[in-house]
Amino acid sequence: MKKLILFLLVVQLFGFEGAMVRGLSKFFSKTTIEAVASRYGSSGVKALEKLAPKYGSRGAEKLELISAKYGGRGVEMVARYGEIAVKNRTAFEMVSKYGNRGVYLLRQFPIKATEYYKKFGDKFVNLTEKFGTTRIVKYLDEAKKYGADGKIVKFLEKFGEKANQFLEKHWGKLLVSGFVLLNADDIIQSMENVAKTGVKEGGEVISKSVDSIVNSQFGLLAGISLILFVIFKFGIDFFMRIRSK
Repeated sequence: MKKLILFLLVVQLFGFEGAMVRGLSKFFSKTTIEAVASRYGSSGVKALEKLAPKYGSRGAEKLELISAKYGGRGVEMVARYGEIAVKNRTAFEMVSKYGNRGVYLLRQFPIKATEYYKKFGDKFVNLTEKFGTTRIVKYLDEAKKYGADGKIVKFLEKFGEKANQFLEKHWGKLLVSGFVLLNADDIIQSMENVAKTGVKEGGEVISKSVDSIVNSQFGLLAGISLILFVIFKFGIDFFMRIRSK
């Protein structure tokens, strides 16, 4: 029975997929191709085709290494997406879960995509889908220099498009003033208080937060950052009202 199945598989490969197999014959013997087909099925042969241009006759050895590290799933992913899907364990996990989206991120930012997916997981992928990969990587790259990349993720998750618009508009000022560097938590806390206590009481909380930050060790510039945020979120009239109380 096993020989019959192998026979039928080989007939299929050398018949319907004859062109592919003839291409592989430049690098591998018929025996090698049959052995791969017997062990991994058509996915193995397709994976071998993806590996052959780079590894030549060593492609079969590379396929064995991939199988040993990632199992049959790894072979299937190479057959479908190419070697990029098994670049490393993080890439494997990303492509396993997100398919073409994961491949896109890895091709666009080969190093950064794996770095930020490893650090932030699904949050990173979701943010790139909402706001664009280039923009999110830019935010994280610059904020990371000051240990604030996690704060940026938290900020965008909590306030969505409003936060994105705010960061896009005031990014340069925020970097200089210290909002990205040090004070994202203060602004997030103020916004949470507004949501919990209502506009009137929340306005008083924000007003106090501004005063507190301005008088803190971070200085006047950090306070200006929070003021800009309040103006952007609620408008200049609202800010002037809470400051006059």
